Amino acid sequence: MYPIFRLLRVIAKSKLQKKIAFDSAHNESINLRVLPQDIDLFMELNNGRYVTLLDLGRFSYGAKVNMGNFLKKNNWSLTIVGTYNEYRYRLRIFQRFELQTQILGYDKKWFYFFQKIVKDGKTHMASVVKFSYTSKKGLVSPKEVTEAMGIKYEPDQLPDWIQDLTKHLLFKK
Repeated sequence: MYPIFRLLRVIAKSKLQKKIAFDSAHNESINLRVLPQDIDLFMELNNGRYVTLLDLGRFSYGAKVNMGNFLKKNNWSLTIVGTYNEYRYRLRIFQRFELQTQILGYDKKWFYFFQKIVKDGKTHMASVVKFSYTSKKGLVSPKEVTEAMGIKYEPDQLPDWIQDLTKHLLFKK
């Protein structure tokens, strides 16, 4: 089941915190705990639940940049286009952890988040999330989005490691 109550709590808390700019300089962070509904038969955080919990970090970031108002004003929504995930260490039931979210930037077609789950200074899971804005007509180009945000359009300013990663993914278009 989707963690709707956690999501509502994260959004409410984030809306009350200081607003931030939509840029790559800010690393948004929330603290969570592995709950019984998150675990698999090995009593650890299920790999699919990791990905679901990443939503909470993106919603927290969105609340702090006032994304809801921006989407409503433009009659747009967001869609996840793809993720690349790596898992390193297990998280057991009831362990606390930190979910960090950062916008990496955009290229000519997509926007990118980098998210990681950290406990005691060790990265347990990391993910690159590719996403897009959408309208009733389909995908909205990053150029149109940045113009609506009042941000100078500068595609391909992504870190080299993201550009290298995207060259090797299954769906290049």
